[in-house]
Amino acid sequence: MNPLIETALIFLGMQSLLALLRPPATGFLPLSLGGSGLLLLLAGLGAWLAGARGTPLDAAAGFYMALLGALYLGVGPYLREYLSHHEPSRARLEAFLLPLFAAAMVGVLLAPPGYAFLFLWEGMALLGYLLMALEGPDGLAGSRAFFLASRLSGAGLFLALILLAHKGLRVGGLEHLVWAGLVLGFGTKAALFPLHAWLPKAHPVAMSPLSALLSGGMVKLGLYGLYRAQDWAGPPPEWVGWLLVALGLAGAVYALARGLAEEDYKGVLAYSSVENLNLLLAALGAYFLLKSPFFLLAFFFQQAAHALFKGLLFLGSGALPVRELSRLGGLHRLLPRTAAWSFLGALAAAGLPPLAGFLFEWYLYQGFLAAPRGAGASSLLVLGVGVVALVGALAAVSYVRLFGLAFLGQPRSTQAMTAREMGGFGQLGLGVLAGLLLGLSLFPTALLSPLKPPLYPVLPLFLALMGLGGGLVYWVRRKPQRVYDPWDCGFHSPDLQGSALTPQMQPHALGYSEQLLRLFPFLELKAHLSREEMLAPPKVRLEVSDWLEVMETRLTRGYTALAHQVQRLQSGSLHLYLLLQFLTLLLVLGVVWR
Repeated sequence: MNPLIETALIFLGMQSLLALLRPPATGFLPLSLGGSGLLLLLAGLGAWLAGARGTPLDAAAGFYMALLGALYLGVGPYLREYLSHHEPSRARLEAFLLPLFAAAMVGVLLAPPGYAFLFLWEGMALLGYLLMALEGPDGLAGSRAFFLASRLSGAGLFLALILLAHKGLRVGGLEHLVWAGLVLGFGTKAALFPLHAWLPKAHPVAMSPLSALLSGGMVKLGLYGLYRAQDWAGPPPEWVGWLLVALGLAGAVYALARGLAEEDYKGVLAYSSVENLNLLLAALGAYFLLKSPFFLLAFFFQQAAHALFKGLLFLGSGALPVRELSRLGGLHRLLPRTAAWSFLGALAAAGLPPLAGFLFEWYLYQGFLAAPRGAGASSLLVLGVGVVALVGALAAVSYVRLFGLAFLGQPRSTQAMTAREMGGFGQLGLGVLAGLLLGLSLFPTALLSPLKPPLYPVLPLFLALMGLGGGLVYWVRRKPQRVYDPWDCGFHSPDLQGSALTPQMQPHALGYSEQLLRLFPFLELKAHLSREEMLAPPKVRLEVSDWLEVMETRLTRGYTALAHQVQRLQSGSLHLYLLLQFLTLLLVLGVVWR
């Protein structure tokens, strides 16, 4: 094994040991987690840029190793300050479990397909579940959804890896069953639509550093598994490519539309992760079909970009006093540095040039436009251009809404008025991820050089935009300033009590996107009117539901009813237990005899 990786794993193990031996062990997190991140980043980049072919760290595994290292490098310092505000016994548990969770993700990249891979995969899921469960009753629904999704993912992988050990894989169509298991196992972890339902429930309830590791790192291992499966099971059948393209494009549109109906700040980020992951799955599926280098470039580049800007946004959410968008506002005055970091992450996530998100979309456009013309099914891929354009527009609206409601305007609640900036270690973690994101955006060739990418002039475009923006600011400041009171539609009357404008009259989170949401038939808006007193003005509360959530609720009720029926078998009767064992033995003998 690479000595840098060995040292990084030792750092992570020592951090967990220190958390057991010394309760205030959170002070070592910048060195243990951040230092291990630096080592993993160097080892991974070395293998990726050199095109390593050896095991266990070849070029593909090196890319993901570098991605995890970059996240750890930023999360390490941030985590020290974040945990300092937690109750000591809980902080001790989190300082013990988080390094093990990070080490398990590294182990997944190093393990060959087989029982070792399954053990580390399930261990990673179990540690993530325990970290969410520490959130208490507030995290119960999210941790349970994460646990059930992990069980589904593990079942798919167990089926696929068992069949991979079969020597006659090409006989009887077993390769289709193998790929079905791989898509189910890795697709669930990568939030493939409609298997994504766990992610918007789990990521918001996790603490902000864990959300950054989940969205930026763990879900990428599902993408890694699907890409690596070509080496394990051979070229995928054509239906796999079409399935990933169709579900990926549909899931990206659905996730952004559903995110526009979300009031939770981290919930919006979670749906944005679903959108990005499904676009990446669509790019991978299109690569399976056409082997176009543009799709491969988009697939690898956006994973690095998404890990950085989504990690930056999730870490920034840790400074927010509340998560409901309709109770935030005006935070750019109280949290100027967090607002600046979040603004950079929002620009990249919205796909605006010249940041990394725009280059990803540019590669996708190039790939879909290069689809072969003619009567073949592959010619349908050109329709992906329209879907990507729609996704880009919805992403821009989503992040304008998110940043505007949270950081601009006036505070809508007393909690928003008492927000405080994070200290030095927290700002260091955010600054590291922001610096890496800017470096990736301005110098993408440094990461993509093994793939020999075609590029538009990124740096000249950046300088031109900076010059244009600076000139515009200078011109506006030179203009004479005239200040007027805002027009209040004649509402404000000094002689009438209660007629003054208030911060609550600013756009509501759902009111902002209501007109756009009505364009999507799978979303249903419901308005509820209520009055506190007979003569008091009515209050309007908007609720959003969609057919997928309704279906999920019905399936959950059906599963619960079935579980209650199965519990009847636990009657405590020894005779019943012996009968069930006997019947099971007969079934196994019948299968083996056949």
